[in-house]
Amino acid sequence: MTHEVDPNSCERTPEAIRAALQRRRDWLQAFEQEWLSAAADFDQSALDAVIGKWFPFACACATPGYLDDVEQTVKRMTEDDTEGLVFRDAEGHGYDADGRPVDAGGRR
Repeated sequence: MTHEVDPNSCERTPEAIRAALQRRRDWLQAFEQEWLSAAADFDQSALDAVIGKWFPFACACATPGYLDDVEQTVKRMTEDDTEGLVFRDAEGHGYDADGRPVDAGGRR
């Protein structure tokens, strides 16, 4: 994947998160349910937790091209087209789809 999530692509507000999540209606619906539940209890720490949980998702939606790349990669993998894809283990070592090590320049 060529794009990285831009952590500055979305403001950390409920309105901005809601607007960014329009790209993924399922995420938007889940965010709104959690937000309304926390708001109904007048629980500021729960509201803050909802913002904290959904902010990275909003940034992923708001970063130009990021979700397009993810969706294209998923489509390729479901069609068994893994040519050129690099998979990483927990230490960041790169491997091809057959498990052979590849030099992919380290973890990003």
